[in-house]
Amino acid sequence: MGKIDELIKDFNRQYKETIMSKGIDIIKTKKIPFSSPRINYMTYGGLPRGRIIEFSGEENGGKTTTALDIVANAQQLFFEEWTQEIDDLELINKLNKTQQERLNYLKQQGPQKIVYADCENTLEENWAKQLGVNVEELIVLKPQSQSAEQIFEIMIKLISTGEVGLSVLDSIGVMLSGLAFEKTMEEKTYGGIAQSLTLFGKKAEMLCAKHGSTFIGINQMRADLNSQHGGTMTTGGKGWKHVCIVRLSFRKGNFIDNLGNELRRNAEEPVGNIVQVAIEKTKAFKPDRRIGFYTLNYSEGIDWISDTAELAIKYGMINRAGAWYTFIDLETGEIIEDENGETIKLQGKASLLEYLKANVEILSELTDNIQLKLESQ
Repeated sequence: MGKIDELIKDFNRQYKETIMSKGIDIIKTKKIPFSSPRINYMTYGGLPRGRIIEFSGEENGGKTTTALDIVANAQQLFFEEWTQEIDDLELINKLNKTQQERLNYLKQQGPQKIVYADCENTLEENWAKQLGVNVEELIVLKPQSQSAEQIFEIMIKLISTGEVGLSVLDSIGVMLSGLAFEKTMEEKTYGGIAQSLTLFGKKAEMLCAKHGSTFIGINQMRADLNSQHGGTMTTGGKGWKHVCIVRLSFRKGNFIDNLGNELRRNAEEPVGNIVQVAIEKTKAFKPDRRIGFYTLNYSEGIDWISDTAELAIKYGMINRAGAWYTFIDLETGEIIEDENGETIKLQGKASLLEYLKANVEILSELTDNIQLKLESQ
C-alpha cells in the first residue's frame, strides 16, 4: 500500500465517513418529482435531493403552489421508501446488530420529516390539502418575532438531526435581520440579511449533502436600483445564489377556461391559469430545456393530465394533426384502433382530455412510457 492509499484510509477513519476514494463513484441522483410531467421534463425528473434549491419570481407567480406540490410528492416518496426499507429488512432471516438497530430506528422514527417555515404566515390549509399535502404530518414553523438569524439557526438544527428529508423556507424576502429588529423606523439598515443568509447557505449546503436533505428557499423579486433599465433582482445577495444548485423562476401566465383554452388577462371567471417556469441556473442536469409551463386548475390543483397529454404529443405517443388527435403504437409506429377496429380519433383538446380521464388504462400507459423516457435521459 502506497503513502497516498494510507492517507486516504487514515482520513476516512479520522472523520468516520468516506470523504476520499480513488476514482469517482457515479451515483444517479435521487429526485423529488413534480406532479406536472412538463416540469419533470424540464428538470430531467424533478428536484435533486440533498441540495439547495431556489424558487423565485414576482407575487402570485406560483412559487408557493409549486413548493407545496413538491411537499405532497415528497411525503408520498418518503413513505414509500420507508415502508420498502422496512420490508427489505424484515425479509432477512437473521438480522445482524446493525440491521436490527436500523429496523428499530425506522419503526420508531417513521418516514423522513418535512419542515415548512411559513415566515409570511400565509400557508392556507385547504389549498395545501387541495394540492395533496398531508397537513397533519407537516412540521410547520410560524415565526412570530424571531430574526432571520434565529430562524436560520432553527433550520440548521433541524437539518442536522438527519431526520428531515425536505425543508421549505417561505420566504427569504420578508425576513428581518436582528439588527433591523433593534433599530427604529427612522434608522436605516444596510445589507439586510445577505451576510447571515450566505453563512446559512454554506452550512446548509454541507448538511443537506451529508443527510440527503433537500432545502427550498422561496425568494422574491425586487427592483434593481443599480439598473438603468428598470430591471429586477432577487433578495439575499450573491452568496446565496452560489450555493443554490438549481434556481427556478415562476411567473403567472394567461388564465384558462374549463376546456383548457387560454383567456385574456381580464377574464372574470377563469378556472385556472398557466404557470410559466424558467430555469435560471442548474448544476444538476443539462440546461437545454430552459423555459416551460404547467397548468394550474383552481379546484383540482395541478392539471397533470393536460400536461401528460402535451408531453405525450412531444414524445410521439399521441399524434396531433390540426384539431385531431390519434394514439400511436410506440413499437410499430401505427395508429391505435379500438376493439371494433376503428381508429381512435378525437377532435379538440377537451375531447382528448375527457377520453384520457375516462380510459384510465391508456392514461396509465402514457404516464409509464413518459416516466421511462425521463429516466432514460
